[in-house]
Amino acid sequence: MNKQLVALVIAAAMISCTKSAAEPVIPPLSKAQLVYENIMSRRSIRAYKPEQVSRAQLDTLVQCAINAPSAGNGQSWQVRVIQSAEIMEKIRAINPNFSYGAPTLIAIAKDKKSGISSADCGFLTQNILLMAEAMDLGTVVLGNMGGIPNHPDAQDIMAALDLPDTHEIIFAVAVGYKDEAPEARPRDASKVKFIE
Repeated sequence: MNKQLVALVIAAAMISCTKSAAEPVIPPLSKAQLVYENIMSRRSIRAYKPEQVSRAQLDTLVQCAINAPSAGNGQSWQVRVIQSAEIMEKIRAINPNFSYGAPTLIAIAKDKKSGISSADCGFLTQNILLMAEAMDLGTVVLGNMGGIPNHPDAQDIMAALDLPDTHEIIFAVAVGYKDEAPEARPRDASKVKFIE
């Protein structure tokens, strides 16, 4: 073997070893591990950075939301994604602490005549919460939009949401970039019983 060929083989081996050391091979997590980690790491976030969430991110959240199970595939919900600075300002004028400074609200409305629509809305909301966590976005569920739908100064807000008369807001989800990292609160496993 000539000296140039030997030098080339040594150089290739060194590059190969360097690359292996810099980029370790990590086996991918299983689907179950990914879902488990996502559920266990999600927290209610009550402090947000001012940066707006992108339309692409929101499109992903909405796609996950509307693919939640619903009774008889009735899809009894109505969903409104609020990013309008004007509407958000009107909401904050009524209830300054309502959205914890999140730049986006997703309002979820149930069918007033359906006894199962609240559950459908809950499934839809859980999909939003878990997908947002997977995207490293913060969320917090806000009950009945803090009473805003029934507030006398909320006519403009409700008109902008353009909900059909058949639906009423059950809750909203604040969405944005996290500005806190709260610890998990204890859970009471004694409330679960196995009937064997």
